[in-house]
Amino acid sequence: MKRALIPCFLIFFILATATISAQQLVMKNSHYISNREPLALNPYIQLPIGSISPKGWLSEQLRLSAQGMTGGLDEIWKDVGPENGWLGGKGDGWERGPYWLDGLLPLAYTLKDKVLIEKVQRWIEWSLQHQRDDGYFGPVSDPNRTFKPEERVLAWQEKNKEDWWPHMVMLKVMEQYHDATGDKRVLGFMTKYFRFQLQHLPSKPLSHWTHWAKDRGAENLASIYWLYNRTGDPFLLDLAKLVFQQTEDWTGMLESGDPRYWHGVNTGMGVKQPAVWYQQSKDQRYLRAVKKGIGDLMRLHGQVEGLFSGDESLHGTDPTQGTEFCTVVEYMFSLETLIKITGDLEYADILERVAYNAMPTQSKPDFTGRQYYQLPNQIVCDTNYHNFNVKYKDAILFGLETGYGCCTANYHQGWPKLTAHLWLATQDNGLAAMVYAPSEVSAQVASGVEVTFTEETHYPFDEKVVLNFKSPRDVEFPLYLRIPQWCVNAVVSVNEREFSRPKAGTMEKIARSWKTGDKVELMLPMEVRLSKWHEEAVGVERGPLVYALKITERWNRIKGEGRYATYEVTSPDPWNFGLIIEDFRNPSSSFRVSRTETKAQPWTVEAAPVQLKAKAKRLPDWKLYGGLAGPIPWSPVPSSEPVEEIMLIPYGCTKLRVSEFPVTR
Repeated sequence: MKRALIPCFLIFFILATATISAQQLVMKNSHYISNREPLALNPYIQLPIGSISPKGWLSEQLRLSAQGMTGGLDEIWKDVGPENGWLGGKGDGWERGPYWLDGLLPLAYTLKDKVLIEKVQRWIEWSLQHQRDDGYFGPVSDPNRTFKPEERVLAWQEKNKEDWWPHMVMLKVMEQYHDATGDKRVLGFMTKYFRFQLQHLPSKPLSHWTHWAKDRGAENLASIYWLYNRTGDPFLLDLAKLVFQQTEDWTGMLESGDPRYWHGVNTGMGVKQPAVWYQQSKDQRYLRAVKKGIGDLMRLHGQVEGLFSGDESLHGTDPTQGTEFCTVVEYMFSLETLIKITGDLEYADILERVAYNAMPTQSKPDFTGRQYYQLPNQIVCDTNYHNFNVKYKDAILFGLETGYGCCTANYHQGWPKLTAHLWLATQDNGLAAMVYAPSEVSAQVASGVEVTFTEETHYPFDEKVVLNFKSPRDVEFPLYLRIPQWCVNAVVSVNEREFSRPKAGTMEKIARSWKTGDKVELMLPMEVRLSKWHEEAVGVERGPLVYALKITERWNRIKGEGRYATYEVTSPDPWNFGLIIEDFRNPSSSFRVSRTETKAQPWTVEAAPVQLKAKAKRLPDWKLYGGLAGPIPWSPVPSSEPVEEIMLIPYGCTKLRVSEFPVTR
């Protein structure tokens, strides 16, 4: 029996048709720009700035920022004043102006604040209108300019004005400006600059002026992909490969298992670099490197607030080693980037931990001052000697420019960029609630219908999240809800009927036809948990929040006048307590939870919305050492002192605290 022969051309046609059909099955969002081929398709897409409006306590953070240092920094700090080099002046022409704009711009457009938008526009226009024909933009060094001996920092900045690094920050500013306004000039502007880079990087690599550009090349790489997704210019992929090759080998570093002596802020930025490159390489090695690297960082340098120490270099797990404010906000941005590229929900859990613990503690509640280093066990903020890798006498004071000025310029991006990542678009034309906070999102779904979800919640202080839906007509699309890894008994209800009991660490999908008035309720029960840290000390956690000893704060002005004076913070209260844990298998039995009203500004000792009462004993041998809490004793620690009741409040509400506790009996 003869077999039928199929002509070769017909086989080719069938295979080609099958391939095309398979590609057509790959969903891609119809309304928001995501990765174009050959880049790997990203599971989540950031919505344009202004799509998400903060509500409740989150709105207050942005409002206070606008009225405080972020909104008025150019009026009180010469480094970003009218003489800044990025405005054509002779002042700082390196990173400080772009750093400030990187937070001011998303704040201005999120709040739709016309005054702040006008401030931003001056800087944007100067760069757009002063780009050279060869594509370079920004300040140019003056080799003939002379400086006084006390102006050595300004002299260094003048010498390095053309460094690739500050331009990377300004490119991020331009991206956000385009996303907020649609100004098409940005696309041509960035294209010319990237052609300039492609021409000059072979002879003047990222390390040509300073090491910062080499360390932080991930920012440059991400901007190249941002532009490629909008223009499709093939040369950009060649440039991306060159930038990746010239950037520090973060992949090898994160794979090494040996994160020593790394700069904290560079690490906060660098952890995302392998994943950014993965989009072009599609090699899973780069995603594995990030996961392993973060695990090793926390194992060897991790602290209870969710970060690794870095004062300024990595400095182990001791809770009296510091973390720079720049590290906090840059690590948050890296996590936000990782979520969009990988879809890995673990990064969202880490993001919430850092955002709701480390970030609010490091600025004054009215945003008129900030701290350079924060410590998990911080029982005084003064000018005494402290055992940091890089020592500044005022590094843990609160003021305009304590420690070093980079954080004064850079911390502003924290809350606005978090707001921009609360909700993300999905490739199947849906929406994902990725990080929980009071907010409202308006976005296009399905075939282009603009819908709104208003998120009513006091999260992270409360376990209830309510989403109220509004739309001009009924529309079918999927809504995704992230279930945190710490929550084992989540319940989702739709229109007051139970929908599901999803597992911890998953993304719950609700695919249905939605109509105005629909309501989704998410209950995320928060049980007290214990975690182990330095010398077997414990951290006390509930939901995404870490809890710390409540300590009375005495604010003493020691320098300057008015709103932006510098303060030390001290307390007469005892701090050297060991916790009594009755049952480690059931930690909730050792704590009594009480709730109060969540005020507009909840991140203060007085306004803390949640308190935990616990039993403890003083540890007389645990004393001050080197101006800080002395070496934490190995747990368990015997104590013959009487049992006392102590109060714990959210870490982010404190300026003085103990958050890694010895255990006593």
